[in-house]
Amino acid sequence: MTRSTWLAVAVLPALAAAAPLAPGIDLPGPVPPPEKGLRAHGKGVSLDFGADRAVVKVKLPAPPRGGAAPFTFGDERDGWVAQIPDSLQLPAVAYGGGRVYVSGGFESFSFYALDAADGRMVWASQALEDNGPTAPIYDDDRIIFNTESCTLFVVDAKTGKKLWFKYLGDPTLAQPAAADGLVYASHPGDGGQALSAYRLRDGAEVWTHAIDGELLAAPVVAADAVYATTVTGRVYRFDKRRGRMAWSRALAATTAPWVSGDVLHLARRAGGAEAQVVVAAADGKIVREARRQAARYLGDVPHDLEDWKKVWAYEGSRPAVIGGVRYEAMGGTLVASDPTTGEALWTRRVAGKDDRRALGSVAVAGAQVIVATRDGDVYGVDIDTGYTTWAYGLGRRIVAQPIVARGWVYATTEGGQVVALHVGDASLDGWHMWGGSPGHNGPVP
Repeated sequence: MTRSTWLAVAVLPALAAAAPLAPGIDLPGPVPPPEKGLRAHGKGVSLDFGADRAVVKVKLPAPPRGGAAPFTFGDERDGWVAQIPDSLQLPAVAYGGGRVYVSGGFESFSFYALDAADGRMVWASQALEDNGPTAPIYDDDRIIFNTESCTLFVVDAKTGKKLWFKYLGDPTLAQPAAADGLVYASHPGDGGQALSAYRLRDGAEVWTHAIDGELLAAPVVAADAVYATTVTGRVYRFDKRRGRMAWSRALAATTAPWVSGDVLHLARRAGGAEAQVVVAAADGKIVREARRQAARYLGDVPHDLEDWKKVWAYEGSRPAVIGGVRYEAMGGTLVASDPTTGEALWTRRVAGKDDRRALGSVAVAGAQVIVATRDGDVYGVDIDTGYTTWAYGLGRRIVAQPIVARGWVYATTEGGQVVALHVGDASLDGWHMWGGSPGHNGPVP
């Protein structure tokens, strides 16, 4: 029996027993074996969120400023909520070594390490050289982040001691990326913008290359290349070691790319719509369009540096291709599809909000897709069938990607809180920072 068939036989009946189905919704029978290299899937099932499992509302306690408070939720699961002292909108956290690392927010000069099991503050750095720490990455016991004004920091993850920091220019709004001993960061250059690589151990510059604008979200590292999408919608490919530019193309892109073999997956503007497209990694040419959706929300996509915080916080409709399936949330719709044909395997919708930015970007961990709504509901959706494994309502506005590590889900709020949910499945692991790993292109090994 395949893993997917086992899930269909064992898990879905349990879902039916745990929560009544909405009228007219039938759970499928056993899922057939995988076809054409794909997992078994929901055979095109399309449901609204909440149709197969009700959202369990979580009553969060009020933690002290700079402290954390425990709570239980659902069937007596453990959780905690921490109040970051600055009480500002927070980007995604990073997990590593049993701790959660979090920026103090765009207007802050602060950065924090929390115990991943109880939210207790382990260390704090509240006097950074400048403000606006980005979402961090964790790599080899180091925490790496930019600040919007105007510095790249590398910090010892255990102690919070600054190992080195380097002024890059004002502003530096995108997250960095790291791979194979190099850190990649965007910053103002000579009369424009640049993407540069620095040695992780000491900050020495290895290469720098001009680009046409600040990045959307972060550089992306895969195989021998580093890719970047700028606020102008142009996408670049560079050799990650020497910085030689292989190509750049004006694609009207609205997300950082996801690299899968010899193609990139990304979203782009298409008139008044947003479309998921496939691009050749070799030359940047569009190979095919996967899905198009009306997009009244496209005004939130940065196209210049008029609003620095908007660029700093932006994640967009970035897809993830895991195990031969593409998962992406555009507007209020979450879709799993065949990345070659574009066929929808299953679809979930936030009722009445297809063309609104109702969902954040997806995380994929173990056998689930984890996604949060702007209204504060967090869902774990089975990767094969699209049916809801769990759903919790936090009652807090969430705009950053949830992070998943060792059975815990960590979500940040616009009010400066980190909410941790122990969802009870130890196989949910590997999505330890935005994009999964320090290169932002999949789960950590």
